[in-house]
Amino acid sequence: MTALILTIGLIFALFIYFIPTIIAIRRKKSNLAAIMVLNIFLGWSLVGWVISLVWALSMDAQPQTIIVNNHNGKTD
Repeated sequence: MTALILTIGLIFALFIYFIPTIIAIRRKKSNLAAIMVLNIFLGWSLVGWVISLVWALSMDAQPQTIIVNNHNGKTD
């Protein structure tokens, strides 16, 4: 019974630990690999975990449309 409780506790702890990575996967973040690496290597510290969580929850930059007007002032 103790082994079962420890196993369930470990699974729950791993789930909590990898919440930023899970969120990044579900949101299809463009920088998923960087969030995952940060979460794996610095998630043990509260600061690294919070940063990866905020990064996973932030919006990706939207592509900007740039219009180039090559009008030189001459009319034909």
